[in-house]
Amino acid sequence: MIGQLLTGRYLILKQLGEGGFSKTYLAIDKYLLNQPVCVVKCLKSPINSTISIEKVQQLFEAEARSLDRLGLRCEKIPTLLAFCHEQNNFYLVEEYVKGEDLEVKFNRGRYLSAKESIELLKEILQILEYVHQHEIIHCDIKPSNLIQRESHDVVLIDFGAARESRTGQNKQAEDHPLTIGTFGYMPEEQKNGCPQFNSDLYALGVSVIQLLTGMPPGQLRFDSASGELNWHSYLPQQSIDPRLISILDQMVRRDHRLRYQSATEVTAALQALSLAESHPQRRRSRAKRQRPTGPTRFFEEIWQPMVLLLSVMTLGGGCYLLLSQDFSFGRQAEATPIQKALQLQTAAFQKPSIGTI
Repeated sequence: MIGQLLTGRYLILKQLGEGGFSKTYLAIDKYLLNQPVCVVKCLKSPINSTISIEKVQQLFEAEARSLDRLGLRCEKIPTLLAFCHEQNNFYLVEEYVKGEDLEVKFNRGRYLSAKESIELLKEILQILEYVHQHEIIHCDIKPSNLIQRESHDVVLIDFGAARESRTGQNKQAEDHPLTIGTFGYMPEEQKNGCPQFNSDLYALGVSVIQLLTGMPPGQLRFDSASGELNWHSYLPQQSIDPRLISILDQMVRRDHRLRYQSATEVTAALQALSLAESHPQRRRSRAKRQRPTGPTRFFEEIWQPMVLLLSVMTLGGGCYLLLSQDFSFGRQAEATPIQKALQLQTAAFQKPSIGTI
């Protein structure tokens, strides 16, 4: 394929990767003046697979339809440029996303921080809300399918496993459910060929847990007592908010009925977590911890009690003087009538002298 000019327009430059049913190449568009780079996916026949070539072709066409429906209206999903058939081969041409996938970026001994985890969750959940509104389940969310651009925006790629949501009669009409995706990121219902919208939430939760702990999902085990994914012991020493851990736990519940049912629900839980972190009470406690030390803090701590003590002493002294004056005036006022009574009593009992008769 290298050097081949596909449909007389797309010149193949090099191979980028290879999946179960396709090979991916980097190419340039010879029809445009600036010859922009693009991605060409070439369908290949499955080897040692129970899936027929006809079914693979249907999946390939479904991927093209998904990109055609989603990519033009969302800048975080690649745009479909062409879907062609040449020499018994099917080709899909899509926008090239320049950046680095998250598996490569965090495969260097660096873990995702709690704050980065929340921001990544919010960003991917916004994409999933849009995808699920179009009745499409991605079915293959993992770090290698999340490309971070130089602008730090994250793009969701590879809709090769995407399924349209089946309800009612369509769901019952599928006699042989197809299991497709990446083991470790697939929940139980997807392994059984019946993916749900919250199957994507499970895969996203497992991906964030991998980026938080550095543990590939294939090495994580289910707890024998609870039956849930056992991942808490692999958390790094940095403190992780227990509420974030609780959100991730609910995203990766084994039973899809116990998980969040939509991307909107997870987003609401993350918004509540962000609001709790910015609560005024938390800001006041943080300000209290940052009070000054040394002489400045000493004077700040004693000046209010000293002012209160001086005020009480001043008020008490004033009250004492007022009471003392009122008591002395009362004594003087009471002395005059008592003295007069004594004088009258003395005069009444005095005997008259004989010489006066």
